[in-house]
This record gives sequence, structure tokens and C-alpha cells, in this order.
Amino acid sequence: MKAAILLTGDEITRGVVKDSNGGYLAESLTALGFEVQSIVVVPDSREYISHEIRTALSRADLLLITGGLGTTFDDITLQTVADYLGRELSFDSEYYSALEESFLKRFSREAPAGLKRQALVMQDSVQLPNISGSARGSFVRTENKEIVILPGPPMEMEAVFMEALKHITLPPKMFSRTIGFLDLTEPEVEDFTEEMLSRFSGVKFVTRVRYFSGPTVILSASDESVLEEVCRLFSERWKRYIYTTSGEELVEVVVKGLREKNLTISVAESCSGGRLSALLTSVPGVSDVFSGGIVSYSNESKMSLLKVSENSLSQHGAVSEEVAFEMAAGTSRLFGTDVGLSVTGIAGPSGGSDLKPVGLVCSAVRIADSIETYTDRFKGARETIQLRAASTVLKRLWRLFWNEYYIE
Repeated sequence: MKAAILLTGDEITRGVVKDSNGGYLAESLTALGFEVQSIVVVPDSREYISHEIRTALSRADLLLITGGLGTTFDDITLQTVADYLGRELSFDSEYYSALEESFLKRFSREAPAGLKRQALVMQDSVQLPNISGSARGSFVRTENKEIVILPGPPMEMEAVFMEALKHITLPPKMFSRTIGFLDLTEPEVEDFTEEMLSRFSGVKFVTRVRYFSGPTVILSASDESVLEEVCRLFSERWKRYIYTTSGEELVEVVVKGLREKNLTISVAESCSGGRLSALLTSVPGVSDVFSGGIVSYSNESKMSLLKVSENSLSQHGAVSEEVAFEMAAGTSRLFGTDVGLSVTGIAGPSGGSDLKPVGLVCSAVRIADSIETYTDRFKGARETIQLRAASTVLKRLWRLFWNEYYIE
């Protein structure tokens, strides 16, 4: 079965907001066995939305539309879809009363007139509840096609999409696996995948790059045993490069490994500005292995908190493997952890030199009594360098786990 995704909103077409809904929906639909035909972004325009509805329904069985369900004059999606289908809109007074009451409790003032837009209901549609907001979604069938209208804010969109799955006609049951790789390029992974899958029928795949980790392959098939055999062949060929076969993020795999080996971790950061701690704390329940982190931006804080020697700083500079070494040792000592990670570098855009240019990052990984140090050169804007520095030291920890430490 085929699906299409239509994203609406002036804020997206003008570059004010970066879309994340398209990727989420496409990956979700692919995992369910749909073949996603298109992802199209249009402004809040009746003409453009109607045109893309017509185009999408000419080639897809399912159309998902996001955005335009708010309370302002440009929230026109529901009305546009209703007009296209020739259906009336009615006013749900009971739902509006609930919206009014909620608004009054939250803001202690009368609700604006625009709130009534969110109480409109399309003829012959199913209302999809929104546990994360006030804009309900809609599910509607037209001939042999299905349309789902979802709110634009990602958290609300995901919540309403889960409700929509109760009504969407799904393809024949499909099984899927998501394999994540480190230290391989997307072309290497794709070439091997294409060659291997030429020996199997009924297995589909898509590759994508997780920007701060590596390429992933999403495999799907109706025969689970075939899929398991494909995964076995992947592991046989790329075992040392695969960090997941079930779609987890790298940081989730690292935290899982720490738990399995009963290890604790702490971090010391400079140029990454807390990004490494943020990655670790994005994993629910990580407090059982993550003791804490220090952002030691100045030399003084490196010396006072992490006990980095003044001699190392004066001889080698803050951005050096020697200082990264002492930072990793210092955070392990300070928090009493088995593992210590450190990152120090020049994130830019200023502060670089010929000897130590912008993007130069030194890091260290301490496990038990052993410390490994590294030097990398990253390109990009300041935030990109910070995120790459943080994610790279996690890759190094995973690699050390796999190669040498605590892995049976």
C-alpha cells in the first residue's frame, strides 16, 4: 500500500521552523509496511493544499496532512479538505465548552474567538483525541482512500498519529529491523545491502544517515524468518561495526552496556558546553549509571574542580590530549565512577589559530585504570562542532567496550 505526506505551514516554507514531522511519519509508515510516495511542503494556501491533495490521492491509498489546525486565520487545513471533498463542517458545542473551561483555568480570562476553529468537525469523519494539546485530528474515508489530518506541533502530531493508527487500514503484516552502523559510509552499507538482498525476494530496505552517529538500514519483509536470516548475514559481514539491530540510538546502546556491566559514568566538558551530559540524560532512568557532569570552561575550573595540573595547561594548552587525559581522570575521581569521558576543543567561530584551528577537539575515555586519548578536526557551525564532539566520544566509548573492555 502507498502513502503520501503533506506538510502545511508558512513557517516551514519560509524556513522559520525546521520540519521534523515528515521524517517521523515516513519512518513510522515504512515500518508499518507502507511505501511512502512523497513528502511535500506547502504554505497555508487553499490553492496549494487542494492541488497537493488531488496529486497525492491520485497515487496513494493513504494521505497524512499536518498543520493548520490552530486558532488563527491562516489555520485553514480542515476547511480546505472539507471543501475538496464536498463535505460540511459542523460546530461541536460540547467540545468547545471544554476548550473554554480549560482556557479560563489556564489563563484566567475569556477564550479568544479563534478557539472556535478547534471545535469544528468534518461531516462523516472520526475525531482523533489529542492528549498533548487542544487541536483534535480527523480521520476520513473517501471512496477507497483514507485521509488523516494531524496537528503541526511534533509532540501533538505524534500523539494524534497514534490515535489514527486505530483507524488506518494497514498493509499485510510486515516485520522490520533497523540496523545502525558506526565507522562505515552510507555507500558501503548500501552497496552491500543491494548485493545481499538480490538473493532474497520480498525484502525492502531504505538507508539513511543519523548525522551524529552513522548510517542505518531499515529492512522490512512479510516473512520474519527471511528478515532474521538477512540480519544474520549483516552481522556476519559487519559485526564489529553494528551497534544496534533494533533501532536504538547510540546513546541508548551505551547506557544499556553500562547497565549490563554494572558500570557508572561521569563526564567533563569544555567546548561541548554540556551537550554530552544532555545526550546521556536524554535516556530515561539513566541516573542508575550516570553520576554527573562538569562543564569546566575556564582553565581555573579545570584546575580547581578536576585537578588538571597548571603545568599541563601551560605546556600543552587547554585543547590537548594531555589535558583531556587529566579531565577524564578528574571527573572519575570527583564522582567516583568507573568510566570518565572528557571533551575539550575550539568550537568557534573565533578562537582558532594555525596551530590549533577551529574545530580541533581532544577527548579522552577512561575505563577502570586505562585512559585512551584522541584528537579530531570537525567542520561546521559552532553547534555542529559541539554535537559532533559529544557524539564522537560516545562512539569511542562504544568502540572500546566492543574491542577491549568488559565485552565477553
